[in-house]
Amino acid sequence: MRILFVEDNARLGEATHKALTRAGFAVDLFETPEDGRHAWRVANYDVAILDIMLARRNGFETQSGLELLARARAAGITTPVLLLTALGSIAERVRGLDAGADDYLVKPFAMEELVARLRALRRRPLPLAENVIQFGDVIYDAAAREIVVGDGRAGLSRGESIVLERFLRAPDRVITKAQLGESLHSLEQDFTDNSIQVHVHRVRAKLAELGARVSIRTLRGLGYMAVESAKDRHTI
Repeated sequence: MRILFVEDNARLGEATHKALTRAGFAVDLFETPEDGRHAWRVANYDVAILDIMLARRNGFETQSGLELLARARAAGITTPVLLLTALGSIAERVRGLDAGADDYLVKPFAMEELVARLRALRRRPLPLAENVIQFGDVIYDAAAREIVVGDGRAGLSRGESIVLERFLRAPDRVITKAQLGESLHSLEQDFTDNSIQVHVHRVRAKLAELGARVSIRTLRGLGYMAVESAKDRHTI
C-alpha cells in the first residue's frame, strides 16, 4: 500500500513514517501542504493521511488539511483519506467527515490503531469500483472488456483490460511499471518490462484507432499517465 502522509510536526512525522514502513507500507512524507499537493497531483496513492493544521512554507500562515482534502475531492480524487488532529470534539469530527474524509484519528494515537485503520480503508470499496468507467470520451465496460468512443467499439484482451482499467481509475496520475506489474502479476507470473510495454502499446493503438481524446503518455523515468487532450478539468 502506498500512502501520502502530510504532517508538519517533524518528530511525529518521522516516528510515524518509520512505524508505518516497518508495518510494510510505502510512505511518502511531506511537511507542507504545497509539497503534499504537488505529490498528490502526480502520483497514485492508495490512502492519504492528512494533519488538520499544516504550516505554510513561510511559517506565518496555516492551512487546514481540510482545504487540501477539499481541493482533492473537487478534482475528482477519491483516494481514501484519514485525518489526524489534536481537535477531538464531535463537531470537529463531523466537520472533517463532511469535508470528504473517510476516517478520523485524534492525537495522541496508538500506532497499532493507525495501522488497523489504514488497512480497513484499503479494503473499503471505492465509488469508482464499478463495472463502467468513463474518462473523457472513453467509456470502458469492465464486465464486457470493451471500450466505447462515440459510435466505435473495441474489445480488449485480459491483459489490455487490466492495464486500461488501472489507468482509467487514476487519470492524470503517474502509474509506474512496478504498479502495472503488480496488477498483471496474477495474469503473468513472469511479467517483464517488455510485456508491460506490449500491453500499453496495444491499449494506445486501440484508443488511437477509435479516435479517442484520451491517450497514454510516457513519462521517462517515472511511468505512464492517462491524459485527455483539449480538456478543462480541475486540478488540486
